[in-house]
Amino acid sequence: MAEEQLMHRHDQTHFVESNNMMGGYQQPVWCVPINSLASPMEPVFMVAVPTGPYMMPAGMPSVSDMDEAWYDQYYGGHWVGGHHGENGRWGNWRRNEGYQVSPVLRRIWDADEGVTLTEVLDVLMDVALDRAGAAWICERIADGDQKTAEHVMFGAQPHVLSLAVHEFGREVVTALIERASPDTANNLVSQLFGHLLDLSRHPHGCRVVQHAIEHCPKELQGPIQEELRGEVVSCIESAHANFVIQKCIQSLPRLATHFIVQEVSEQAVYLARHRFGCRVHQRILEHASESDVKSVLAEVMRSRNPLTCDEFGNYVVQHILEFGASDLQEAVVKTLLSDIGGFGSHKHSSNVVEKAMAVVPDARDRVIDAILAHRGARSPLAALAASKYGNFVIQHILEDCTVVQKQELGDRLRALGSVLRRGFGKHLLPLLAKGDTRLGSR
Repeated sequence: MAEEQLMHRHDQTHFVESNNMMGGYQQPVWCVPINSLASPMEPVFMVAVPTGPYMMPAGMPSVSDMDEAWYDQYYGGHWVGGHHGENGRWGNWRRNEGYQVSPVLRRIWDADEGVTLTEVLDVLMDVALDRAGAAWICERIADGDQKTAEHVMFGAQPHVLSLAVHEFGREVVTALIERASPDTANNLVSQLFGHLLDLSRHPHGCRVVQHAIEHCPKELQGPIQEELRGEVVSCIESAHANFVIQKCIQSLPRLATHFIVQEVSEQAVYLARHRFGCRVHQRILEHASESDVKSVLAEVMRSRNPLTCDEFGNYVVQHILEFGASDLQEAVVKTLLSDIGGFGSHKHSSNVVEKAMAVVPDARDRVIDAILAHRGARSPLAALAASKYGNFVIQHILEDCTVVQKQELGDRLRALGSVLRRGFGKHLLPLLAKGDTRLGSR
């Protein structure tokens, strides 16, 4: 790989001496590749300096020695840095240290209105990898016609993959996908094929892939499916690639995403309890066909008791209540009613109880009946009233129930007395104050 060859010529860690902030302290600087795609492509690197002024790594040529040949040899012609502030830390460093940036980019920094697209295209990568430069290009693409986008595409085409994994370069790629002619956009998207998995797992590349999926024509859906097939679960486990799977479910035809449903159904419960997997379950419930939803939820429904109390699984159960078929909703409600005091007092399942009362017809009345079915300090009402989370369930019930139900709940709560004065039950005391119009007045 080009990156590996480059890194072989330089240590990953260099030491530079700060002449200002650190008082001569030897300070480490890491030279880190930001695109590790397993394919021949233009190397793009980030130089990260933990603290202190921005200086060249020790052993590298000084600013005065930085001619064009050295620039091209070491970094493929493009410096990429972490950007913060008006024009970015790296942009400011380049200004302050006299780094040889394109005069065109300097004019963009200075808000020169005379800069033309033709001038920018001659130094496209220098401009596209800068915060202000990328914004300038995207603005011209948005304000111009398809011909403008195609001119930019012509200059960006050899560098699409490098742009796609850059914080600002990706904005240029997504603008091109959206504004270029169908043929030009398809040509751009096709350059991503063979790299979709790696791009999907990249914090910036995943956004380009999502944009490509959203705007791709039918003939490009096949290659996308083939690259993701067999890797759906690993993508869902990724903090970035899971959004690509969600975008596929949202944007592609149901037949085109059937393979996703099949792979998810093989590990349905595991993914329902996963930080990112629960999101994919939610998208399937929203967009998949009824048969696909049933195939995924078959195992989930058998595990609905533990999932209802799970940190992430409870969101899947809530989505079943909101988007699932009536028989699935009924099964979840019956589960909640079997131990309303326990589920209503739990940190996560209490949210499921509230969701059921909000979206399932007659669920609120059935929950109230279950709460009032027993009396005393060991009743569901006592458990809910004394619970950190259960008292919110009671408060939400009191906000929207009949006068008769309010009166009965008020009487039962007052009868609990000391239970309410301990712990979280005290939050219900204002509702029981003498003359309170929120109980039994309507």
